[in-house]
Amino acid sequence: MAVTEAEEPGRGRKTYDLEIIKWLYGFSGPYRKYLFLSLVLMLATAALELAVPYIAKIAVDKYIYPSWRVASFGGESGKKPGAEELENKLLALGPSLVVELGADSYLVDISAIGNEDRSNLEKLGIAGGEKFLVVKPEELPAEDRAGIGGIIDRYPAAFSEAGGAYYISYGALEGLGRGDLLTLRSGEIREVGILAAVLFSCLVGIFVFSSAFTYLLNYSGHRIMHRVRTEVFARTLRLPQAFFDKNPVGRLTTRVTSDVNAINEMYTSVAVQFVKDILVVIGVFAVMFYMSVELTLFVALFTVFLCFFAGLFRMRLKTVYRDVRRSIAKLNAFVQESVRGIVLIKLYNREMQNFERFKDANRENFKANMDQLWVYATFRPFIEFTSVFTVAFIIWYGGLRVLALDITLGALIAYLYYVRMLFRPIMELAEKYNIFQSAAAASENLYDLSHEEAEPSGGIIDGPVKGRLEFRNVWFSYNGADWVLKDISFAIEPGETVALVGLTGSGKTTLVNLILRFYDPDRGRIYLDGVDIKELDPEFLRSRITAVFQDLFLFGKKLSQDGQDEFSRSIKIEEIKNNGDVISSGEKQLVSLGHALSRDAGILILDEATSSIDARIERNIQTALRNGKHERTTLIIAHRLSNVRHADRIIVLHKGEVSETGTHASLISHKGIYYNLYELQSEMQRFSLLAD
Repeated sequence: MAVTEAEEPGRGRKTYDLEIIKWLYGFSGPYRKYLFLSLVLMLATAALELAVPYIAKIAVDKYIYPSWRVASFGGESGKKPGAEELENKLLALGPSLVVELGADSYLVDISAIGNEDRSNLEKLGIAGGEKFLVVKPEELPAEDRAGIGGIIDRYPAAFSEAGGAYYISYGALEGLGRGDLLTLRSGEIREVGILAAVLFSCLVGIFVFSSAFTYLLNYSGHRIMHRVRTEVFARTLRLPQAFFDKNPVGRLTTRVTSDVNAINEMYTSVAVQFVKDILVVIGVFAVMFYMSVELTLFVALFTVFLCFFAGLFRMRLKTVYRDVRRSIAKLNAFVQESVRGIVLIKLYNREMQNFERFKDANRENFKANMDQLWVYATFRPFIEFTSVFTVAFIIWYGGLRVLALDITLGALIAYLYYVRMLFRPIMELAEKYNIFQSAAAASENLYDLSHEEAEPSGGIIDGPVKGRLEFRNVWFSYNGADWVLKDISFAIEPGETVALVGLTGSGKTTLVNLILRFYDPDRGRIYLDGVDIKELDPEFLRSRITAVFQDLFLFGKKLSQDGQDEFSRSIKIEEIKNNGDVISSGEKQLVSLGHALSRDAGILILDEATSSIDARIERNIQTALRNGKHERTTLIIAHRLSNVRHADRIIVLHKGEVSETGTHASLISHKGIYYNLYELQSEMQRFSLLAD
């Protein structure tokens, strides 16, 4: 069964290790310029997003909604404390923003003064509630002056004049015709048009910049992940055989594929977007504080409450997300196991039993998904409710502040937009946290894999190989406790054909693994042409040895159609795929034998290499091996003793020790373990013939 996430070895990390971040960052070297450019574009995008509501605020406060009001200070005798100082501040603004009406009364552009001064005008009872539209003919363009002057002349009762400026109350504007109203407000209409063009330009800029930095991030992210995947796979190829004995193929495949993709998704969808969200949140609070400290503090309280709730959600989500991953892994493993073993399931009528086990695994997955659904169903509506409640609160409380002149109407509209921008990252927290959790686990797995101790390398990399092999007092254990080989000593001379026989588990294949340096002896030495194989580079050693094993793997490739010699039959297929599953085991062995014998290697190792080949072709192969046996040193491992009768020497292994050595004839006459094995196989063969 495949290893599930629950069975993954624990890493013991409580936080995302800084070493892992440094390791991942090291892959970004050639692409850091793209990262820097992406950051610049991201900052520009965030600035434009913040500018959009503020431009709308300016349009509303300055041009759409009349912002002039009467401020009456009541003369010297009636001035309240602080009124004189406030009056001096207003007069300092200049005639473009203040029009004197006489008797310490002024028309003031409320949108142009600070929040504190606006609030003081209201608190001191200085500002009137009526709003006015002010027209200054001398400041108008020549093409507008005549038309607006005509309107003033036609409605003398609606307009008042002071200091060269004409003003009309907001309520009186309804008495003007539509054409006159548009003419009167032509200046504001032009300014609104300009601001609309600026706003559209901001939106275009947001689209262009966000598209650019998204492309750059994805491009650099894929290039970086390409380097990570290459590095991890290259490292995997250099790992010792002992590592692959402990780690299933499915787990390693996940490392190179799914884990790298998880990191890329975090990099492109979470990490940089998180930076952008942080910048936007900081910018939103800065602008909101500038517009109204009091209202922003209320919003900040709601935000802190949401962040606290999001923290609780994160802890709960971590648990349910782990359960979902575990249940999916178990379900996938069971389905894979069932499909691969479908022949045995049908053979032993286990369909219903397997189906019941599947229902249990499926029920566990359903429960885990329902737990996750409940968390999402609670979190998202709560965030949405809080967001809407905050908007409603801003409309209520902000509306009161507008009436109290604490903020402007445009600022209130901008506030509503900014609140949506503020809560958007919190709304996306669930999805981003899932991605981060997957990427954090994936990066830890990849980091650990890339830092596994590689197979030893270096040493002699060239030179002739005569083919003399010698084992000298070799001991070996896979687990450090149970000895598989015990004090093995023998030598194979160049050009000699030696057979290894023995019961299953006697250590025959282990000897081959040691020769190929898939493992190193715990004790003793192995020599090739008098040189300790530990002094040879593993690649050089294996290039001088060719081996064919019982369990074969054929990589996807084209096959020759004219294989008519003793090593292959006419295989009526054009391509091998999926480890050659479209051809038989015997045909796989034929292909592998053909490739092995075509290599110019000094040593040939056959480990049950003809176990799936019929007797006629096997005899031809044995004849070919005998005819060319002096060209290479040959080591044969076989359970069928008829395959080793013609070997120059036969070594019998029993419980990890060399029990007998000699030719076929001498071992038969010795009547030891080899004799008993031979007689047992001969008796079984005779019984089989009688049964037929």
